[in-house]
Amino acid sequence: MGLLLTLPAVAVIVILIGYPTISSIWYSFTDRMVGSPGRFVGLDNYTRLVHDSGFLSATANLVLIVGVSLLLKLVLGTVVAVILNRPMPERNLWRLLVMLPWAMPGFVAFMGLRLMFESPYGAINVALESFTSPVPFLSDPNWARVSVVIATVWRGFPFWAISILAALQTIPKELYEAARMDGASAWQQFTNITVPQIRSTVAVVAVISAIWTANGFENIWLMTQGGPSTTTMTFPVLSFLSLQSRQLGQAAAYAVVILPVMALFIMLLSRRKKEF
Repeated sequence: MGLLLTLPAVAVIVILIGYPTISSIWYSFTDRMVGSPGRFVGLDNYTRLVHDSGFLSATANLVLIVGVSLLLKLVLGTVVAVILNRPMPERNLWRLLVMLPWAMPGFVAFMGLRLMFESPYGAINVALESFTSPVPFLSDPNWARVSVVIATVWRGFPFWAISILAALQTIPKELYEAARMDGASAWQQFTNITVPQIRSTVAVVAVISAIWTANGFENIWLMTQGGPSTTTMTFPVLSFLSLQSRQLGQAAAYAVVILPVMALFIMLLSRRKKEF
């Protein structure tokens, strides 16, 4: 009976996740084009990836954007969560304001940030014109990476903040009261009580956020479209560009090549979570 009751959920998973995934893997081994069935070409699509400058940039950006963004979102989300967990006037209003970047549509968020980062007439450069010359946020390779990371963190940190805040509210207050009676400082209370209590939540949020960031398309396409040159290129953008040229097989290869990396990351964090 238990297996029978799970069949509808299994059917949905197979139809919506299993079939598209298997199809994408198969397409990555073919030269299929839009409107053409294509033929099996083995590892040809993956061989082209190795010699593609965009692939090398996307690999480096996967580590840079995901790694730096996760670290910054962890720090910022934890700080904001701790502040919002303390008694303050209009606390619910502040919680609402913190959630706005995550709640608004991605198109609105990233297009607004692009307008702010534009040079020389973007809002940030206008604010800085009295102190320095216009900063090429989106046209300079290094500044473009910084701008993408800032946009990604600003958009994603509220998810960390609200998740960590929920974990903080489950910690018994008696633990802090006992620690204060024993003379523990605020930092000792944070490291010995808060951190152990929230690290399981942080591990789960890190997995979800890493997947979202690695598969993010709006933040790159709307901000830089992978440029200048290929300095902010990512795998979703490479896949989209291949689709624009109707190369389904190549697009599938760009999408599939990241799966083992994400699977390994999820496996490591999931195993680490069990230790918590």
